[in-house]
Amino acid sequence: MLSLTDLSLFLEIPLTDVRDLVKAQKGKRLDSHHVEPETVRAILLEAGYKYPHKVVSLQMLKGGVAKTTTALNIGTRAAMYGARVLFIDMDQQANLSFALGCDREDLPVWIDIVEKKKEIDECVQFIEENVDLIPSGLNNSVLDRVLLNSNRNWAQAVKGPLAKIKHRYDLIIIDTAPALSAVNTAVTVASDQVILPVNPDKFALMGLKKNLEELADLAKDFDLKFERKVLFTKFDGRENTSHELLQKCIDSFEDEMMKSYIRSSSEVKNTIRSHRNLFEGKSPAKVDYDSIAREVLGFENLF
Repeated sequence: MLSLTDLSLFLEIPLTDVRDLVKAQKGKRLDSHHVEPETVRAILLEAGYKYPHKVVSLQMLKGGVAKTTTALNIGTRAAMYGARVLFIDMDQQANLSFALGCDREDLPVWIDIVEKKKEIDECVQFIEENVDLIPSGLNNSVLDRVLLNSNRNWAQAVKGPLAKIKHRYDLIIIDTAPALSAVNTAVTVASDQVILPVNPDKFALMGLKKNLEELADLAKDFDLKFERKVLFTKFDGRENTSHELLQKCIDSFEDEMMKSYIRSSSEVKNTIRSHRNLFEGKSPAKVDYDSIAREVLGFENLF
């Protein structure tokens, strides 16, 4: 849940006024220093904010760039701001699923949708208020081969099923495996926005360039109109490499760069390993991911 203090900072109004807004929405006195997502949603809608209805995929050819961590924290913070979020884990390693506390191998995954064994509704798992998940697992390891061997239009293998439930969510976040694959092509076809995390590593920068070329080809081949965004992660202000590669990204991809970058923090690692919520603490990465979540939602510089 969003803290009253964070809501006060977001709305740029005194904490006492925030308390009054929350009490007015709930119709009773406050019994917590936090606000439920639906109450936050009602307050923001009344203030003039509009929630998007879009599909955002996280993609990067190279691993280790905080792709899954970024997917998790953008979606988590968006849900705290009242957005209705669906996570989709397309990586057979299932790190996003595990981070969300979903580690059962018997649950249906995307391969079951493609092979017509399950409807998409049957694959959605409730996680908490405003957060659902379609998990992944080892069964998804054959998804790429199944798509390529399919007689159907495999490029629609994500967009088609999503059309049935997309209207329920403000934000659908898809985490992908680090690869150029049929699965990721299908994910791109379904995406309104593709975020490419890159960390201070020359091989990550090479992967970014290759990824952007691939996305440009897909946009042309399939006549797609998605937005490409580059997110610099794991920035360490004490290291020259971080400064140098961030500047290279800005020089090379200025129009695609997101407005914030993610500073390195041990707290970020703990969000995946220990199921901890990054936004319960006060790390620099909390501020950074908060800014990124607002940008994805379209909440930055609204007025």
